[in-house]
Amino acid sequence: MTDKKPQRGVEARTQNKIKRRENILKQARTMIAEEGYNAFTLAKLAKQSKVSLPTIHNLIGNKTEVLRELVQDLVNRSDFDAQMHWSSDPVQTIDAIEAYMDSLIALYADDEAFYKTAFVLSEREKVFEQQLSEGVFSQFDRSLGFVHQFVLDGQTRGDLNGNIDARLVSDRLFANQRLARHDWVNDFIDLAQYRVQVLTGMYMTLAADASEAFHPLLIAKINQLLHE
Repeated sequence: MTDKKPQRGVEARTQNKIKRRENILKQARTMIAEEGYNAFTLAKLAKQSKVSLPTIHNLIGNKTEVLRELVQDLVNRSDFDAQMHWSSDPVQTIDAIEAYMDSLIALYADDEAFYKTAFVLSEREKVFEQQLSEGVFSQFDRSLGFVHQFVLDGQTRGDLNGNIDARLVSDRLFANQRLARHDWVNDFIDLAQYRVQVLTGMYMTLAADASEAFHPLLIAKINQLLHE
């Protein structure tokens, strides 16, 4: 009969490591959001997480690698939302766009201080572009592939005429989000204004290639947003 005790011991140690790692990253996220990245140190993180400094190095790595893990999580969550909504029921073009934006706003609102800090650091710390195989922004821009398919679906069902190349339309759609995100992280606009700015820009982009039937719906949405 096989002794299962050693196996259970390994599983327990593995789960313990996972929990400690998650707690370290949770504490790091809070500290960076509240104190800023410059004031953030592994010594403070170790104390806050109630672990030793070597434990942080063993489970995650140095200061840069801790931040990289946090930003990677942001990327993964943003990509998941993008895939889920841009790939949703293609019959409802406007509904899909608004569902995507609302989920993204909810994601950022959940921990606004951290996400602002993470985006600023992603721009400032060139090390991420070297360490991540595609670079932080390239990974965010993976969502562009979902948007491109979304535009192709719009052409297929007749919402868009196809007179403008789908790649150009999808790039302009995503550019609206990048510009608004820059304004938000620099405190020029709040999340409510972020939503309006992105949606208005997206609808104006789609209107440039919209069918005769779809164009008035976009214009109505733009006017509605501007009066909110």
